[in-house]
Amino acid sequence: MGLVMGYPDLEKLFSDLGKITALKMQGASQLPGNERSVFLLEKNNEYYYLLPSPLFDDVSVGLPQLVDGLFFYAILADHPQQVMVGPSRGNANYNWQQVVRGHASVSLEGDVLYAGDLTFCEFKLVQWTHFSGHYLPDVELRHTQLTPNVKRLLPERLFVDPFQAMHRRRQARFS
Repeated sequence: MGLVMGYPDLEKLFSDLGKITALKMQGASQLPGNERSVFLLEKNNEYYYLLPSPLFDDVSVGLPQLVDGLFFYAILADHPQQVMVGPSRGNANYNWQQVVRGHASVSLEGDVLYAGDLTFCEFKLVQWTHFSGHYLPDVELRHTQLTPNVKRLLPERLFVDPFQAMHRRRQARFS
């Protein structure tokens, strides 16, 4: 099939979208995020920014600027085209009201399609992972669980498998 609406293989796209299944939260509950700590991620060219999350009614809350550091992300099953994010508690660039405890805080403990960590530097995404203890997404699911819009926000070239990287470091140390 030829190029249709920017997709070189429309049949493969529909096949991949048909394989999407929600991941259930596992483990202990987390304090849910709120309109001051969970945001919608968007980008313009290579620069990222935050928008109010569609999960909350009060969008009048002032948005913080996206700054350097670690963020948790979750792609909610109910919002498969969007990436919700919250600054990690370890991100010193945000105050205690603007951070979340983890992926379950970002998802409000709902089902997700994928979850992990994002690292930003100077408004640019440096890397993203599938590291989430509450959802445990398989590394390969990123190929089928992510919609085209999410793949635009989370480019494959910036994906890092933290377990594979740790394994390589361990092998290098013992060889």
